[in-house]
Amino acid sequence: MNGYSISLPAPRREEARFAALAVNAGFAGSFGSVYCSHVFANAQTGNIISLASEIHSGDWAGVWSRTAAVGLFILGIYLSIRLPYLWFGGDQRRWKRCCLLIETACFLLQGLLPFEQLSAISPAMYLWPVFFASALQYNTFTALHGVPVSTLFTTNNLRQMTLHATIWRQKCRGLTPASQEEARQERRITLIYIAVFIAFFGGILGGVYLTYLMETRLMFLCAAILFVVWIWQRWDDRHTAD
Repeated sequence: MNGYSISLPAPRREEARFAALAVNAGFAGSFGSVYCSHVFANAQTGNIISLASEIHSGDWAGVWSRTAAVGLFILGIYLSIRLPYLWFGGDQRRWKRCCLLIETACFLLQGLLPFEQLSAISPAMYLWPVFFASALQYNTFTALHGVPVSTLFTTNNLRQMTLHATIWRQKCRGLTPASQEEARQERRITLIYIAVFIAFFGGILGGVYLTYLMETRLMFLCAAILFVVWIWQRWDDRHTAD
């Protein structure tokens, strides 16, 4: 049995917001992969590998740029821990709204940066704002209805989806009411991971086409999506408070 429980309120707005964030992350991931020499700013494993490769080849501009990019990701994680308490006294709802605005600003900046000049030094340098925004999102929007989930990449989501699907099938064999309730919960958890994966993959697929169509203007679309999610979150928080 998993070590956490889920709550499923009647409104499905939170699922839609997480789906929008996952689609947006898919757009950003596709853009980096297609347009920026396979730099995936959403997660850092590939960038650490590329950093080692650049050290080996003596590409010191790339080493410096990618080291700074990873540093920005770490900074984003740190600030996502500290700022909710420094600015909002630990109020996570207000911090989530602020995080969405900061992410929006990062993607606006990304769209305005000179691609040719910065990518000539290092593609990772051009994507610095996305590195920072990805870290904020990764450590702020961490769970959907109590289920730990990532809107930025899929490795752990696929692992958890498979794990809970297996537990679900095992629990379905039980005949007691408790076993059947556990099976229903495991099914809900599995469906959450499936939904987020589909949203992210849809964003990746759509992002490939949109990157070729829009090029750097895709970053403005990402900013617009985040701003709409911010408006939605603000409206929802106000009505929930009422």
